[in-house]
Amino acid sequence: MIEIGNKSGLVENLNLRVTQLRNGEGKLITIPNSNITDVNNLTRLWSRIDFSIVVAYENDPKYVLEILRQVSQQLYSEPEWRDRLPELPEVLGIDDLSHTGMLVRVWIKTAPMEQWHVGREFRLRVRLAFEANNIQIGRPQWISYNTDLDVSIAKDAFIDSKQEDLQ
Repeated sequence: MIEIGNKSGLVENLNLRVTQLRNGEGKLITIPNSNITDVNNLTRLWSRIDFSIVVAYENDPKYVLEILRQVSQQLYSEPEWRDRLPELPEVLGIDDLSHTGMLVRVWIKTAPMEQWHVGREFRLRVRLAFEANNIQIGRPQWISYNTDLDVSIAKDAFIDSKQEDLQ
């Protein structure tokens, strides 16, 4: 599985003139080798899932990281998934803070071509674990103002100041 420019897919044919890839939609992509300058190999020896998710500030960050460690350990310990994971997933921690929440990151090393299967399973388990432990995902923080209220307060203050001036 490789990327060439903005095209990616499984190498189906390679000869002196062209490289042919089959993408996820089943399309056969033919690229003249003379147009290839950079190639990214996505599956040589091992692959990685760069899992990141934004969680809300209301969550205890240490608890969120502990739940991710538990999900990682459970997946790693199961025989069905163990042969796809050469090592225990690494919970890296909090990578960013923004108006939407805390970005937490996990790296999961997988056998070649297994990053998609493992990633889907890991995301499902994280979703279920977050629900079971009442961990909220991040959302944009909004501040709303009631302009009608502000106008009426300003009017009242203006009227009060005029009445004081008349006295």
